[in-house]
Amino acid sequence: MSQCLMVYWDEHLVGELKLDAQRRFVFRYASSWLASDRAQPISLSLPLCDAVFDDDCARPFFSNLLPESELRQQITRKLGLSEKNDFALLEAIGGECAGAISLLPEGESLPKESGAYHELTDNQLNQLIQAIPTRPLLAGEAGIRLSLAGAQNKLPIRYRNGQVSLPYGRAASTHIIKPAITHYESSVMNEWFCMRLAKLMDLPVPDVLIIGTETPVYCVERYDRIIVTDEHVERLHQEDFCQALGVAADVKYEKEGGPSLRDCFGLIRSASIQPAKDLNTALKWVVFNYLIGNADAHAKNIALLLTQQGPRLAPFYDLMCTAIYEGLSDRLAMKIGNEDRPDWVIERRWNDMANDLEIDYKLVRRLLAAMSHKITNVAAQLQDHCSSRYGSRDTIVQINKVIAQRVTKVMRILEISE
Repeated sequence: MSQCLMVYWDEHLVGELKLDAQRRFVFRYASSWLASDRAQPISLSLPLCDAVFDDDCARPFFSNLLPESELRQQITRKLGLSEKNDFALLEAIGGECAGAISLLPEGESLPKESGAYHELTDNQLNQLIQAIPTRPLLAGEAGIRLSLAGAQNKLPIRYRNGQVSLPYGRAASTHIIKPAITHYESSVMNEWFCMRLAKLMDLPVPDVLIIGTETPVYCVERYDRIIVTDEHVERLHQEDFCQALGVAADVKYEKEGGPSLRDCFGLIRSASIQPAKDLNTALKWVVFNYLIGNADAHAKNIALLLTQQGPRLAPFYDLMCTAIYEGLSDRLAMKIGNEDRPDWVIERRWNDMANDLEIDYKLVRRLLAAMSHKITNVAAQLQDHCSSRYGSRDTIVQINKVIAQRVTKVMRILEISE
């Protein structure tokens, strides 16, 4: 195993990630990057400077690039690595990550060619989909080094004009596919519906679709990629809020000591180049997640795009109704007014949240009312569209029941007639 990984922002060397004598992370920006006109930090938690960042600073950003939980266990077993060895895992799969960052072992130069795409037939795609649970991120396959954060199985692909291709070498993916979550077979339709609903509710989200004939999977367009030509895809850099705040992935939930809404809104207020717009959009995200019954809206499920002009809020992702699944906790990942029980979120909690976030409660109240008025009809129309396309789905009926219950509660506590 290498003791040094070269860190690239697309094709530009930005620094080195090393292990010290105690096998702790050490990161330092390259002098060439610091002197470049393109220079900007790879994370808000790792500001540009000619200094050495120790493990406490460096590990949260880099370890948050990696898969979590059972998915991580599967990959490390497949590769013959220790489950807790972040550095070795970054070396093995850190070629195509979220954002524009990739890592290569010292002495291994970045390939000059852009890479290649291998087109899949429908049969090959169906076989790949069926194999994803046992071949997570295709770990160990020659020419493929893919890493995506999170606990759910997924795979980066290129999707163009209905054709699915696998990226090899330096080729960049354009979409991500996710099969159904184990024990929750309806998760594909659930996430597709909630993401489509978010777009209809004027939240910024990427385009989504369902692909695969034998085993349908959820497919989402990558907002951190720009298709320049058919063969050239530009990477945009992004980081989730845990990375930006220097918080490890294993404490992403507020109740574990992870970021709160106050932390997230404070980050937007201090870092965004368009804070007023992004704060309002983030508030819509909070209300939308509450109305659809998404208790898993934690700090790794919201991100910043680190553009040349500066940071701004990224489009939203991983939106789904967790409330329809009995096996999942209904406790909110981030509290609303110091309350994480959805049924206990009364008007005073929304008021407390507004004060905590330094936002005028009148704005919160107007947004709650407006989104509650709109979402029921929009969700019903989307349900009709889904039925005509995919047939009647109990999952969507259940989601809309949750939405109706949440809307009724909001209208009641605000004393507004529907």
